[in-house]
Formats: sequence, structure tokens, C-alpha cells
Amino acid sequence: MIQKFEPHQQEQLANFVLGIQNGEFGLGFKRDEQKDLLNTSEFYKGGNFWIAKNENDIIGCIGLQKLNSEVGVLRKMFVQKEFRGKELNIAQQLFEKLKQEAINLKFEKILLDTPSIAKASHRFYQRNGFIEIRKNEIPSAYSFPDRNSKIFELKLK
Repeated sequence: MIQKFEPHQQEQLANFVLGIQNGEFGLGFKRDEQKDLLNTSEFYKGGNFWIAKNENDIIGCIGLQKLNSEVGVLRKMFVQKEFRGKELNIAQQLFEKLKQEAINLKFEKILLDTPSIAKASHRFYQRNGFIEIRKNEIPSAYSFPDRNSKIFELKLK
């Protein structure tokens, strides 16, 4: 069910992500302001990107961007509403895949940003060891489209 992203899935991935960002959360994101939706394979070089599928449909995704030799950034973690929850555990499976890759790449920590309205996401990240940090604690190379976001960090070492 979980597999590495393939370039031929680019359009399907972009539609999936934008559908959740804008359809569910009303964030107003555009594809062209998200470089990882234009060329996912290139953007996540040095890290990785995975999708969860149900038959031919993408139902989840997660990306690990290499910020530098010590820091990875969790990006684009989404699960389709009908497939969320502990019963199917798709979010946890995606996260475990990302965490293992971060360990394999010898990252010391993982950073992420998430909209402040995504309360269920905050609980998920905290259950998995992330702590909220202030924006002034993130490396200057870390960029994100601040839509009233919260920043979280997971120390791996």
C-alpha cells in the first residue's frame, strides 16, 4: 500500500494535496507556489517521498526533504479523510517510513510546519515525540509558507 513516489504520479499527487489543502482546510494554496508539487522527485532528492494507495487512488503521502546533513524536514503529510484514524493506521505507517529513512540518512532531527487549525495533526505529531518550537529556533535555510503555522521538532539523537 505504501510505495515510493514515481514521476508519472505527479499530476495525481498535486491534485490530491491541493484537494486537502484547499478543499478541506481552505488554505488557498496554489500549485505554482509549492515547488515540491511541480517536481516532487527533484525537490526531495537527498530525502524521499512516499504515497499510500488504495487501488489506483492516492490516499496518503509524506515527504522527507534534506535541509542539511543534520536536519530533515517532514513535508506534505496528508491522508484522505475517509482513510484517517487508528483503525487503518495509514498516517502512522507513512510516518514510520519517513522516520526510518531519516535515521538511515543520519539526520539528528526532523522539523515540520503545520497550519494552526490542524489540531488532529498536532496531536499526532506530539504522540510521535515532536515538540512545538518557536519560529526563531528554526534554521535560516528552512522556508515555509506561513499560514499561521506551528513548528514542531523531533530529535532523533
